[in-house]
Amino acid sequence: MRTYEYRLYPNREQRRRLDTCLIETRHIYNEMLEREKQHYQEAGKFLTKYDLTALFKGRGSAYVPASTVQCLADRLDKALKAFLAHRDQDWGFPRFKSGNQWHSIQLRQLGIDFTPTGRLLKVPAKLGSTIKIKMHRPLTGTPKTCYLIKRADGHWYALIVCELPAAGDPSHPDADRPAIGIDVGLKVFLADSEGTTVENPRFFRTSQAALRRKQRRLCARKKGSRRRKKMARSTAQTHLKIERQRRDFHFKTAKRYADAYSTIVVEDLSVRGLARSRLAKSILDAAWGAFVTILTCKAASAGGQVISISPRFTTQKCSKCGELVQKSLSVRTHICPSCGYVADRDVNAAQNILKAGAPPSGTLADGLADEPRSPIP
Repeated sequence: MRTYEYRLYPNREQRRRLDTCLIETRHIYNEMLEREKQHYQEAGKFLTKYDLTALFKGRGSAYVPASTVQCLADRLDKALKAFLAHRDQDWGFPRFKSGNQWHSIQLRQLGIDFTPTGRLLKVPAKLGSTIKIKMHRPLTGTPKTCYLIKRADGHWYALIVCELPAAGDPSHPDADRPAIGIDVGLKVFLADSEGTTVENPRFFRTSQAALRRKQRRLCARKKGSRRRKKMARSTAQTHLKIERQRRDFHFKTAKRYADAYSTIVVEDLSVRGLARSRLAKSILDAAWGAFVTILTCKAASAGGQVISISPRFTTQKCSKCGELVQKSLSVRTHICPSCGYVADRDVNAAQNILKAGAPPSGTLADGLADEPRSPIP
């Protein structure tokens, strides 16, 4: 599955219909959740999505399509199943949604279609029939569902989920492309086994001063006033900009590695656990988990694979002789007292990661620790 995001340009009437549908779908979802809680108190179990669909059949108004009501039942059913499956992990029970927490309208597959020119998105008549769309890239695969999302910048976007044709076997990567190990960090965003490093952009840190000023001004506004809503919108736009900068950086970095290497070995880090440390802000700003997810998708599209290995001793072990060299976090250079190998701390860890996930053979094994390969294009 792959999701494509396009900008929508609804006219004034279509925007009014979309906004009204957004409000009414939130109210229906909250009613479904209340009905689920009541049924659980009475019967000791939750309603299925089919029961919810039958109970709320006909609740679609002049602005809410009937298929969207079915999607709301599916959405609540997935939330309840996730709660039951992760109850032992402090997974929260689904909550009632406020206006600031509800931003999307889901459409079924039958409601997705494009004109031959590719400039109009066909939606149910209750939402305006056809909405102008900016198709900046062609679709690949078969469209399955669509989400109409209103971002913090006030614009509407269409997220179209497509089913892609079956890819090749990722367990047999392209032999013409080498394998590489990647070690993520905070001083540099990542270092690979060939000695290449990618600087950490620190998007949140860069925008932190402006964000602090906006949040202070937001707290000074009177609750419920128009000026507070305006400042809240401005603060949300800053967060949206940071998110887009980080996501763009992740995609571009992941694509370079996915195109250049057939096998990419990374550490299986517990980002949630690391985010509880004193370095939480920097770790969440780097967003290693999101990067690995994007890297996995990009590698699969390019006919490669991503292998995750245990991070145990990858930093302390010497990549040339295997000796354990204890180093604190402040020591940034690996110096092995046994064999005399000297390398950057992160590069040495990346070489250990590559050996653990994809044992080199032939010329790759001979030149791995002695001489770095040419950097990625």
